[in-house]
Amino acid sequence: MIFRLLFWFIFNCFYFCYSQDIQIKMLTRSYFDAPIIGRVYLSQTTYLSNNQKNKIETTNIETRFFGFIAGLVSDIKDTTGTLINEDGQDWDYNVNDKKYWIPSDENEETSDNGDEKSKKIEYTIGSDDEASEDYSIISVSRLAHDKMESIHGFKTKKWTTTLEFSEFKMVIDEWSVKELSLLRLADSLNRQVLRSQGVSDTLIAISRYGSGLSNNEMILGATKLDSVYKANGIVDIEGEIIKGDVKKIDKGDNESSMSFGIEMIELYAENYEKRRFEIPIDYEFVE
Repeated sequence: MIFRLLFWFIFNCFYFCYSQDIQIKMLTRSYFDAPIIGRVYLSQTTYLSNNQKNKIETTNIETRFFGFIAGLVSDIKDTTGTLINEDGQDWDYNVNDKKYWIPSDENEETSDNGDEKSKKIEYTIGSDDEASEDYSIISVSRLAHDKMESIHGFKTKKWTTTLEFSEFKMVIDEWSVKELSLLRLADSLNRQVLRSQGVSDTLIAISRYGSGLSNNEMILGATKLDSVYKANGIVDIEGEIIKGDVKKIDKGDNESSMSFGIEMIELYAENYEKRRFEIPIDYEFVE
């Protein structure tokens, strides 16, 4: 009993110090194989502190002919960011143009000329039609690999989850670490920010750091995954997932028709810097 109380006291003191004097920096990289263009990479650096968050994103297209042309005719290589300061104010900004603005409502219609201040890359494998036979899961399996692998300095265990549908299958490779207390702290700080912004508990749960891709119904487009896994006796993945790759393989093919993934490259705590949560003074505000 005394040991538990002592542990609780130390943990809360540790968390309080982190929240006040420390910021978490997390660098992730995701990719998506886009038709014609090729592979698109998205590097994301996130800074988190007490009720503050700064997310910086840079998109690049793999060096191919069509990717080169796409880079010339679009602003896809811009570095953009989303900032929530200690007052709860949201800002969007563009590092290349040195401009910032108040983000518009996501449901707000764009102007008549179709211009937008920012562009997003979104992808999903599944279908909006839950009744579609093509998207009904026929079988599911999960393999825990014996060999340990080193991923960006983390000692990880690999898991392969296969979801088979009538016309295709999804193969999801994920790498997990047993414990990563700093990621739990980052997730706690992120949840704090999301709740202050009025984000629903459902979306907060989906965005949990370390939850992986095989459990993400929004990305996979498959519903009731927890029930499917339980019914098929699929064991839970142990620990925190720091890397995931998803491949969609059509029936009768050996190569994937679509693939994407995400990995955590860096995660560490550093001394709090207020400037990380402020718009630079040389940026121009635009309406």
